[in-house]
Amino acid sequence: MRYATRTAGNVIIALVFVLLGGAALELAARIVDRPRGEERDPRRLAAASKALVEKKVKNLVVAFDNKYTYDQLMNIFPLMQDHLRYKPWIQIGNADHSNPFSIVENGVRKTSTGDSCQRQSETAVEKKPKVIWFYGGSTTYGIGVPWWDAMPSKFVEEADRNGICVTAVNFGVPYHFSRQEAIYFVTRLMNEAAPDAVVFLDGLNEFGEPGAALRAEPFFTPTLDKLVPVGPDPTGRASVKAGAPSFWAGLLSNLHMLRWLGVSKDAPSLEAPGETYSNANPPASKALSSDEQLARAIVDRYLVTRNFLTKVCESYGIRCFQFLQPIAAVDYHPQDSEVLTQETRARPEPAGRYAAGYAAMREAFPPAARCGAAPKGLSAVDLSPLFKDYDGIPYVDNGHYAPRANALLAAAIFRCVLAEP
Repeated sequence: MRYATRTAGNVIIALVFVLLGGAALELAARIVDRPRGEERDPRRLAAASKALVEKKVKNLVVAFDNKYTYDQLMNIFPLMQDHLRYKPWIQIGNADHSNPFSIVENGVRKTSTGDSCQRQSETAVEKKPKVIWFYGGSTTYGIGVPWWDAMPSKFVEEADRNGICVTAVNFGVPYHFSRQEAIYFVTRLMNEAAPDAVVFLDGLNEFGEPGAALRAEPFFTPTLDKLVPVGPDPTGRASVKAGAPSFWAGLLSNLHMLRWLGVSKDAPSLEAPGETYSNANPPASKALSSDEQLARAIVDRYLVTRNFLTKVCESYGIRCFQFLQPIAAVDYHPQDSEVLTQETRARPEPAGRYAAGYAAMREAFPPAARCGAAPKGLSAVDLSPLFKDYDGIPYVDNGHYAPRANALLAAAIFRCVLAEP
């Protein structure tokens, strides 16, 4: 029996190499058969790409209000991007890192500390700082700007100018949208003292990740789903009894590996039925065939999350705020030379989806919301037109905010969050 098992194992290993070899030959054939036009003039493509990069960096100089030179931004901009890793409960969180422009500790991006807190600690009667939690995607995290220029840090600066000591906690994570933020908020609330207020900044990822919003799942679910074998033991260590895995367990494991590599298309499926999908796209459905239908469905999902958050915030006696954020595809009039947001504004997809989405979303945000009306619960405030008459460039790319734009946004949020109820 041991000999038969070893023989079968050798056959499987040989099969693996044959299949991998066939895949390599197929890949080579595809490269050879690539249209001649793509490889005929690579220098022209490289020159076009270089010209676009130069235009974008020149735009960045304007977006940063000339605080950095072209050469400086070429060096520091890569340091201000996201660093992601797996995190329990929320699937994707921030990886800890430290460089001169971005610091993350325990998954939370660093924020500024105001002088008001220092002055307050020196007085005879020390008051507790107001603790504000900030949730959102990459715009809250502050992709493309130093940690001190991210919106939560700018909120601290605004509070400092008003003589208020604030501790701002930046729970923003790239790719997070309202449902994921709500789950993140609840997991922190179960382990920590409740804050004085909570800010949720949403809109961009609701319509930028339509598949995630409609399926109510994190953006990277399709990718991570492929990494976990289906079976009684998702670690892949299942066996008939203690000891070495059985022959059939090893066979199934090898077949799963081949499917994951995309080599074996005919192997029996151990996964849930359905084709591979991407949450960057909406589910295929006749009911979602137009931008308007898609927008309405996403807003309905968003309102379910809002109702849940309202109950949580009321139960804990926390003042919570949902803000509809500015986006480049709606109420933004760029300079003629601005290319940073061109893709979002000019392409029918996603520009049409954003336009329809915000038209539907604004119905869920009362135009005359009173920011300080409720001592607890949730208030919804539309800040999406904030950059309509912006002097300069408020974005550093297709959707992330420049430092001064973050300051304007923080000031508007401050007027709501710290208004007297």
